[in-house]
Amino acid sequence: MYMNRRILVTLTVATLMALPVGHVAFAQKDATSKARGEHSVPFWSSKASSRRITHARDYARDFHGYIVANPKPNPAVVKEATTEIGHNLAEAQKHLSQLKKDFADDKEAVAGIEALEKQLAAAFEQHKMLGACCEKATFDAIETMECCSDLATQLDKLLLSHDELMRKLARKAATPAPAATKGKAP
Repeated sequence: MYMNRRILVTLTVATLMALPVGHVAFAQKDATSKARGEHSVPFWSSKASSRRITHARDYARDFHGYIVANPKPNPAVVKEATTEIGHNLAEAQKHLSQLKKDFADDKEAVAGIEALEKQLAAAFEQHKMLGACCEKATFDAIETMECCSDLATQLDKLLLSHDELMRKLARKAATPAPAATKGKAP
């Protein structure tokens, strides 16, 4: 019993001592991390914009399903769904703007991000149309479901374009620069 307790205490102390060292040891990337493509695209902005677009699409799909099951929906649910879709679109816009700042020196990347922003603007228009459908005096479930479906389709296209651009930027950043010749004539 005494020996088991001693081993347990020793292992616990060793584990606790190793924890702070682990964070320090993994804080810096090695020399080849860029070549492997690790964090070659600004992580937070690219992931956050994709996440927000996905959330908006999921809300649109879920709201469509809710309307199918409830042709006369609860106004609080309608308000919450349309608000959350708009909030996620606005957050995606914010993260795309940051991504554009992160790639300000790369004209091709900026052009790609601006194309995403145009697609996002089209999604905002679809969201506006969804809001107009929901605010009518006589709620039309079919029209609202079409608006939800159109918005989800627009967001699907945006997500595909976003993922394609992020893969392209990651490949571009992972491509090593050509080695310079050291004073040798061709």
